[in-house]
Amino acid sequence: MKQALISIHPVLHSATLLEKRIEVLLRPTGIRHRQALILDALAQIGPTSQRHLAKQFDISAGSMSSMTERLVALGFITQNTNPENRRSDILDLTPDGRDVLEKVWIVWQEATFLITSTLGDDQAETLTVLSTKLRNALGGAQPEKEQRRT
Repeated sequence: MKQALISIHPVLHSATLLEKRIEVLLRPTGIRHRQALILDALAQIGPTSQRHLAKQFDISAGSMSSMTERLVALGFITQNTNPENRRSDILDLTPDGRDVLEKVWIVWQEATFLITSTLGDDQAETLTVLSTKLRNALGGAQPEKEQRRT
């Protein structure tokens, strides 16, 4: 069976252009799109360890620490020592973090409108399904709650 060829360039280029557009729209919030993803993950899974969050994003603990330090400094998340394991920290959204996340969701709605108005409803849905399938195949996943020992 002959494998269909795909040009990776338009996929990467469109992702880069969309990322840049979202960065511009997020500028008034003071955060970048990857930090927005962290806030969104915390909203979905609740308070969690920095180590767990790093694992969810498949990045090193050091990289996650750098990203969360800025969010702590902005007052969008708290970082407290885990009472069950003093070597780890628990991250959680603050009320200001929830407020900025509302603004992030508006930006994401604008990006969704851009995609939908460009591709149409059916193709936009197909793009979402295929992007999710690709993300999952590459080892990504929807953030999940941390399984704590009881």
